[in-house]
Amino acid sequence: IFGLVPYREHDAMVHFLGTEHGLMRLVLPGYYKATSKQSSLGLEFSKVNYRFNYQENRLNRIIGGELVNAYLNQRENLDWLLWMSLVSELVIRTFDESYHAMYLRSFEKALESVDSSSVIKLVVKIVHMQGFSPDVNGCIHCGETGINAFSIEEGGFVCGNHSHNVREDRNVLIGLNCAFRGLDVADDVSLRVLEIVIEFLQYHGDYRFNSWKLLKDMQ
Repeated sequence: IFGLVPYREHDAMVHFLGTEHGLMRLVLPGYYKATSKQSSLGLEFSKVNYRFNYQENRLNRIIGGELVNAYLNQRENLDWLLWMSLVSELVIRTFDESYHAMYLRSFEKALESVDSSSVIKLVVKIVHMQGFSPDVNGCIHCGETGINAFSIEEGGFVCGNHSHNVREDRNVLIGLNCAFRGLDVADDVSLRVLEIVIEFLQYHGDYRFNSWKLLKDMQ
């Protein structure tokens, strides 16, 4: 479950990523009634089994279900909640049914454990999936391997002659190279690398992730 909002008088609208039908909205009847016994079926960032009679292109109503895992230990951690908000927004905003399994696997892993390094991997997958991966082999203008910075707008590394006097920390540049090659990023630069890859996705994918702004302000 990514989240839920009120729907009509006592119902809730649940944003849900399932194994069979992908990303969808479902109606959870009576959730907001004082006598409701459905509270465990609408817990944000939890794993549930829902029962409903699926109808394509219709708003489906949940007729029953069970809570599988509420992740109570993780839920006490504010950082986990902030990271999960970001992961949820990334999945919801960029979801592509062709990569359903990747999104589901990434979200399930995040529920168990999430940090800057795991979110970097998700963002990089989304960038590759959407087809605008940056050039991290050398300067995008001349091929020079002596790199000064990473240009979000131009889409890759730039050398001293083309960086317009901008210089990025060498370890961050190494981290970006690792990230886009599917390698682990060092912990001491992971937040800066994540900032760059998210800004890259926002710029080239025309997104704005509000949860990222909140998380960055809290770090």
